[in-house]
Amino acid sequence: MRLFLCAFLALCSFNITAQDYYTIADVTNEIALGPMAGNRSLAFGVKNILEEVIQEKGYDLGPNSTHKIQVTLYYFDVKKTSMQFAVFNRTEDETEIVAQAQLIVNGKPKKKVTARGTATSVSTATLIIDEGGKFSQADVSTAMKKVCEQLIKKLKLK
Repeated sequence: MRLFLCAFLALCSFNITAQDYYTIADVTNEIALGPMAGNRSLAFGVKNILEEVIQEKGYDLGPNSTHKIQVTLYYFDVKKTSMQFAVFNRTEDETEIVAQAQLIVNGKPKKKVTARGTATSVSTATLIIDEGGKFSQADVSTAMKKVCEQLIKKLKLK
C-alpha cells in the first residue's frame, strides 16, 4: 500500500503543461524603394532567421501550430556618411531594416509590434575610395538578426 501511495504522490507532483508550438506564417516584403523592393530572397532570409531566433529563445516550431507569426518588412536602407580631410577618408555605413510582426492565435490577431534593426560599419582610408553606396552582406545579416530578435522579444511569446 505504501508503495502504491508513494507512486501515486510522485505522479501527482509532476506539473504537466502543454507546450505551445509556433509557425512563421508569412513574411511579406512591402519595401517600396531601393534595391530590396519586392526581393523575395530577403523575405526568405528573414523567415530563416526568425526560425533560428525562436529556437534560440527556447520555443518550439511546429507545422500545425495554432500560434502563427506573420512578419511584414517595411523599410530597408543604407545611410552613408563620409568625412574627408586632405587624404584621410572616414566612411560610416548604417544599414537599417524596419519590420512589423503579428502574433496570431487560433486565427485571431493577438498582438502587433514594430521593430527597427541597424548595423553600422566604419571604414577609414588614406586614399579616397568610393564604392557607390553598395551595401555589405554582413551588415544586412546583422541588421536582420537584430530586428528579428527585437520582434520576438516584443511579442513576449509564452
